[in-house]
Amino acid sequence: MSVGDGTDAEETGTDYIAEFVADMRAYGKSPSTVYEYERVLRDFDEFLENGGGTGERGHADATRRDCMRYVAHMRQSDLSSSSVATYASYLHRFYAYLVKADDYPHDTNPMALVTDEMDEGINKNPRRRELTVEDVSEFMRTVNHPRDRCMLVVLFKTGMRAGELANLDLRHVSLSAEKDERFGTGGDPLLNERSIYVDSALEGNKRVRDTLVPVDDEVERELVRWLRVRPDVTDDGREPLFVSLSPSASGRLSSEAVAEAMRKYTHEHGWWSSDNDMRQNVTPHYCRHFFTTYLRDASGDDALVRYLRGDTGGDILETYTHNWGDRVREKYEKFIYRLL
Repeated sequence: MSVGDGTDAEETGTDYIAEFVADMRAYGKSPSTVYEYERVLRDFDEFLENGGGTGERGHADATRRDCMRYVAHMRQSDLSSSSVATYASYLHRFYAYLVKADDYPHDTNPMALVTDEMDEGINKNPRRRELTVEDVSEFMRTVNHPRDRCMLVVLFKTGMRAGELANLDLRHVSLSAEKDERFGTGGDPLLNERSIYVDSALEGNKRVRDTLVPVDDEVERELVRWLRVRPDVTDDGREPLFVSLSPSASGRLSSEAVAEAMRKYTHEHGWWSSDNDMRQNVTPHYCRHFFTTYLRDASGDDALVRYLRGDTGGDILETYTHNWGDRVREKYEKFIYRLL
């Protein structure tokens, strides 16, 4: 039975991604490999659920054109061509595996023709810049502007995306009780003390699940340093955490402006060039990679990292959302690196 013949596999409620990931673990694939596959496949599923495909369908019934649209979506991001090809190959292998499975109702791999026709190729020797915590600490000491330094510390220590950072309001940030009262932060009822709430419902936030990210002493110090000088700015009735300081462009800082502010410092530090492969440039996306790699390696806990990144998964919800303070904060503060 081929894809698109009218059979709706989603009606069965089967999560083929979860089954595929479980099989990969059973076959002895490394935790990092399993993690990368699930991350990409869940992103694809989220893309379809948010209307990126050609119809109201999920991963179980994706068509060739759905896959083509996802590849086009990846090309429009800051991914290198090699990364686009790599992630496309993950989708190809996922569907190639499913068509051999007994319980999958389709016998056609929707990614087969897409990958055959792609111009991008996988770089077998990727040149991603590899930085140590000491490298980033040295870099951070060159950033003295309180807003920019605060933004960079938050990006490096939380793994949130530039768009999610730009979407933060004062109400999404909780500091120590006396500091909340002084700076007018901590207004969202879903917050715990000393945390940042990333709301998945806000346009531009790519998380399927809301996330509470702990604020440690270092992040709180940089937030307070910025809040002392932050202009009193509102934007559409909201009080954005990070605002433009330009008289001609006052208001909330956009995700593009966050990336541009970071680029100013990384270019001066030799970490960004228009001549570089994107994997060599240190960008907000690189901060997410850095955070993921170091915290996962230090803690050995994939579920913790996936929760903080806002990735999906029932095991994450069961493990972390019901006992947030003890499970997430305790592990985060134990294993997170210090930058300043």
